[in-house]
Amino acid sequence: MLKQIQKIAIVGGGTAAWLTAAYLRKNTPFNIIVIDKEFGSPVGVGEGTLLGFDSFLQDCGFDKSEWMIKCDATYKSGILFPNFGKDDSLIWHPFILNPNYNEFNSNLYEALTYIDKKHFNELLPFFNINLKNKVDLENLESYGYHVDCGKLVQFIQNKIIHNLEFVQSTVIEINRDSDNNIISIECENGERISADLFIDCTGFNKVLSNKQNEVDLTTRLFVDTAVAAHVDYIDPIKEKTPFVVSEAVDHGWIWTIPTNTRIGSGLVFNRSITDTETAKKYFCDYWNNRISVNDCKIIDWTPFYEITPWQNNKISIGLSAGFIEPLESTGLATIINSITKLCAVIAAGYYTKNDIKLYNKYFEIMFEEATDFVNMHYSHCSQTSEFWRHVNETKSLSETYHFYKKMIESGEKINNEGKGYIFGGANWLCWMYQILDMYPKNTNINETTADKILQDWKEQLRIAEYKKNIIQHHKLLQKI
Repeated sequence: MLKQIQKIAIVGGGTAAWLTAAYLRKNTPFNIIVIDKEFGSPVGVGEGTLLGFDSFLQDCGFDKSEWMIKCDATYKSGILFPNFGKDDSLIWHPFILNPNYNEFNSNLYEALTYIDKKHFNELLPFFNINLKNKVDLENLESYGYHVDCGKLVQFIQNKIIHNLEFVQSTVIEINRDSDNNIISIECENGERISADLFIDCTGFNKVLSNKQNEVDLTTRLFVDTAVAAHVDYIDPIKEKTPFVVSEAVDHGWIWTIPTNTRIGSGLVFNRSITDTETAKKYFCDYWNNRISVNDCKIIDWTPFYEITPWQNNKISIGLSAGFIEPLESTGLATIINSITKLCAVIAAGYYTKNDIKLYNKYFEIMFEEATDFVNMHYSHCSQTSEFWRHVNETKSLSETYHFYKKMIESGEKINNEGKGYIFGGANWLCWMYQILDMYPKNTNINETTADKILQDWKEQLRIAEYKKNIIQHHKLLQKI
């Protein structure tokens, strides 16, 4: 089977749809048509990206100096996780994890045999300048971004709407052949649209997809609902941080994403344990009633992924293909990975059954590894509320977790490389050293040596930060 491609139809109008349209329009010769009932109406509650977001948008033809302003973007160098570890500890997960990054030295790990995890945070890249709300101008390529996805969609639409076909209507019928390929779709406005490939970006509605084609992740994950809202700044200089905060709380956890003009925040919880009205009140109280229950938007889902997002000539991208939960910003990352992988497969102008199999297997592994990584985050929280008791009673940790735990406990040398998906060995080790409160062992080091290493490090860090080209985050944004 070899299928030629000349025209691609994208159904949906959210982030996944317009990112897909922008990337395919710029990087393939195909005719692109987008079908959605609305134009320019998505609601953004703030979302954090991973590394590579800016290069992806550059590949779409968008200039950073423009989209940062239009999308209300700020810089993000990692995520701070208060209370996720033992004894309400503070876990820091930066983007840059290479032990050789700048002055970061493996001897510091060895010194940790004799100190607590509070010091470990200080050894990780960007921690010190982040807590001062400063940005390292020499290493901006090492940052992700906080963006308003509603404004991102509007920006993309305004940039490319005149360079592709846009049908503002609703799909009411799908015509298929005997092999279950989509021949055409019927729209409410009377148009019949044919294409060689159909991309389903309709979110949880899955308009073009088979809802039975799903892997249920509810036994491995713990949350399924969020109450979200915009929060106005009171003190932007203090609150506009160059990092996301994901704080473990009684009912689950709360994200705080500081975009340029407002904060996006949400309480993520399990609706079988906490009802939505209780969640709304708790969330408003958390923000000292800077928001009201009327400001809150409820988002619910069942954690899943499609086992075969590419079926015949239909491909699911975005929420229609799967969603774990908001922790660790996997949403945009899986969308971008799906788009770039698809483009690599179809750039030659055709696809085969083997291309479909390869794409589906990559997608499956990407979701499986991301699920294992997110699952690990819940493994050692010391909170005792009903939600966290449920987590501790039902958690089932992955083989990957046990692999790294064994390596850390045995003191064996661990390779911190990844396999080319979203999270690699360095991400696992960064987290597990902190949640286990266990560090690399070195029998050749003693307490005196460890103390000297730490004091030398702190002095080097002080000098390095003094010499570095760093600036208050809000001042940098004022210049953009």
